[in-house]
Order: sequence, then C-alpha cells, then structure tokens
Amino acid sequence: MSLTVVVQETALRALARIRAEDKDAFASIRQALSALADQPRPAQAVAWGGSGIYRLHLPGIRILYEIDEAASTVYVINVARGAARS
Repeated sequence: MSLTVVVQETALRALARIRAEDKDAFASIRQALSALADQPRPAQAVAWGGSGIYRLHLPGIRILYEIDEAASTVYVINVARGAARS
C-alpha cells in the first residue's frame, strides 16, 4: 500500500533553498521522499524515541518526518543540510 507524502511549509522552504544551491542534492531528496510513500521506515531512518517522528539520513542531508498510519500519510516536517554520516 502506498502512502501519501505531504511536505509541510517549513520543509518546502528548506527544499527551495537546497534546490537553488545544489540541484544534485535536491534530486536525491526528491527520490528519497518519493521512496517514503512505499517504504516509510527505510534502514537509514532512525526513530526519535516513541514520538512517531523519524530522521532519515542521506549524505549531507537530514529529513525529519512523521508517519500517520490512520491517514496513510507521511508528513515531512523539515529538511536540512547536515554532516555526512559515515
């Protein structure tokens, strides 16, 4: 079952900045967000305790999101540049 991915306003503003600065990073983020619709808990995602919020790490990028199973929706809360994980 595919979930709907909703990008909230804060994340949209961050995506606009990243798109203007780094088209390759933006393409990578778009691909990751699209994949969340089919696999909302990929191996790279880390749960924030019992909050229901997840942090997905890409090279140099962090995506913060929440899964609403009842609404079949993934809410992208924020996207930020961060240190690359090794």
